[in-house]
Amino acid sequence: MLDRQNYLKVKLFLKFAREVHGRSSLQISNDFEHLKALLLWAGSQPFGSVPTINTSLPDFLFQKVEKGLDQAELQSILNTNQRFLLWVKAMFPIEFQNIRLNWILKISEISEGKEVII
Repeated sequence: MLDRQNYLKVKLFLKFAREVHGRSSLQISNDFEHLKALLLWAGSQPFGSVPTINTSLPDFLFQKVEKGLDQAELQSILNTNQRFLLWVKAMFPIEFQNIRLNWILKISEISEGKEVII
């Protein structure tokens, strides 16, 4: 089960990306597909508590979500999720005060030795 507030924040981010950054419908659609991974990873936990999830987002993507994903697509998913988390921390600083910037910045790093199987 997904946390409803997480979903609503994703939709708000997509609206922001369209209106402020002028992202196209195709870009918004791709961003939403990428952010689905974050929603699935967080599950019923609010985004404010995601640093406490035992499995990292990259490991989750390797294990559960995107079998056969190429390296460039995986990096794109991680970058979109990082961009979203930076935005949400800026927009809701009190709610997301427990998420440290260095944790968010490490999201897009793929661990050494990790290889995407095609």
